[in-house]
Amino acid sequence: MDSRALDLNAVWLGVPLERLMENAGAAVARECAGFKRIAIFCGRGNNGGDGLVAARILHEDGVDVTVFALEGDRTKLNQNNLGKIPDSLKKIIDNREDFELEGFDLIVDALVGVGLEGEAREPLKGVIEKMNESHAHKISVDTPSAGIVEADAVVSLHTAKVPGAIVADIGIPAEAERYCGPGDVAVALPRRKSDSRKGDHGRLIVMGGCREYIGTPTLVAQAALKSGVDLVTVCVPQYVADKMPFDPNLIVHPLKSSDAITAEDVKEVLGMKCDAIVFGNGLGRESREAAKWLMEKSKVPLVLDADALSLAKKRWLKDNMIVTPHEAEYRRLFGRLEDREENVLADSRETGAVIVLKGSEDTISDGETVRLNRTGDPNMTVGGTGDVLAGVIGSLLAQTGDRMKAACAGAYLTGRSGELASEELGVSMTATDVIAKIPEAIGEVRDLG
Repeated sequence: MDSRALDLNAVWLGVPLERLMENAGAAVARECAGFKRIAIFCGRGNNGGDGLVAARILHEDGVDVTVFALEGDRTKLNQNNLGKIPDSLKKIIDNREDFELEGFDLIVDALVGVGLEGEAREPLKGVIEKMNESHAHKISVDTPSAGIVEADAVVSLHTAKVPGAIVADIGIPAEAERYCGPGDVAVALPRRKSDSRKGDHGRLIVMGGCREYIGTPTLVAQAALKSGVDLVTVCVPQYVADKMPFDPNLIVHPLKSSDAITAEDVKEVLGMKCDAIVFGNGLGRESREAAKWLMEKSKVPLVLDADALSLAKKRWLKDNMIVTPHEAEYRRLFGRLEDREENVLADSRETGAVIVLKGSEDTISDGETVRLNRTGDPNMTVGGTGDVLAGVIGSLLAQTGDRMKAACAGAYLTGRSGELASEELGVSMTATDVIAKIPEAIGEVRDLG
C-alpha cells in the first residue's frame, strides 16, 4: 500500500504526521550507531523530513553529522525540521558540484523514497551518482531513492519496500491499512502539472441506458466529472440521447440502436479513445449479447455495475474489470455469499476482477488483499447512489489506471460525500446531492496534507 496513503489514513485516525516523522527519524538514527562521520542527503518531501529528524537526533547525541539538503520548495514538515538543524551542520545543494564526501564513513539517503514518479532527472540524478561513487557505507530511508542508490542497508517504514529491508514500526495503526480513508483518495488523484492538457487526466466512457432508464447514465457521468476526470462521453441508445437531461458538461454520443444497447454498439464504442469504461447503469435486461461482447473483447479497464451484473456470467470476468455488486447481485454472479471477506478474496483471486461488495461496510479485494470501507449513511439507500459510486470509481480508474486504488478511493469518497449530504439534508437527500458534495469531500482530503 502506498506510503502516502498510509500516512494520511493514520492522520485521519488521530496519529499526527509529526509523530510519524519523529518515529521514522529515530528509527533511522538507531541504524546509524557506531559510525563516526555521517552525511545525510535530504530531499524536499517527507522522506527528506525523516532524514532531517535523524540528523537532529544524531547531533543531539554528539555524533558528527552534516546535512546536504536539496534546494527547492519543501513540504511544511520538511521545512520545519530543516529549521531545527543548526546552520553550521547543513548545506543547501543544487548539483553534484556543491558537496564533497571525503572523510564520511556513512551516507544516509533520504532524498525521495517511494515518492518519485518516473526516472531521476538532474540535479537528483547527478547527486545520486556522486553518492554511489563514494566507498562509504550507505543506508536508504524507506527505499533506495529512484531505485538507483546503491544502498548497503534499507530502513523501511512500516512495511518492507525492498527485499531484506530493516522494517521500522513508526506507529501507523493497523486500521490505516485495513480501512479505506482519505489517503486512498489522495494517491488516486494524480498531482497535476502546470503544462497539463485536456485529456491528460483521463477519458471515460459511460455506456448504458435504455427506454425505461434514461437518467442513470447522466448520474454516472456527472459523478465522474466531479471526481476529476477530464472528459466523459456518454454512449447511449438514440431514444435515451433524445430524452436524457441536458448537461453541457457532458459529451453525448448517440448509438445506432434505438431503445437498448446491442453488440454492434459495443463494437463501435470499442473503437473510441478512452482510458476506462463504466458499463451497465440503466442498461436494462435486453443487452446480454452486448455485455458478453464487451467483457470478452475490451482491452481497456471496465467498471461493471447494475444491470451488467445481472446479465454477466462469472466466467466472463477478467483482470481488467471492477465489479460493484450488492449482496443479491453477488450471490447471483458468484453462487454464494457465506463469509464476505473470505468469499470476496477467493472470487477476486479466481476471476482476476477487483470486487467491491457493497454494504453498510464495503468489502474490496484484488485477490491479494482485502480492504474495508466504513464511510456512508443509511440515507444513501435513495435511488441513484449506486450510479454515483460507479461514476466515481470509473473516474479514478481513468485517471490512475490502478483498479484497486480506484475501488478503495471511490468507495471512501462516495461514502463520505453521502455523509456530508445527509448531515445537511437527512432523508431529503438525493443522488445529485451526493454528487454535489464530492468537491467538499475531496477538499477534506487536501486539507489533511
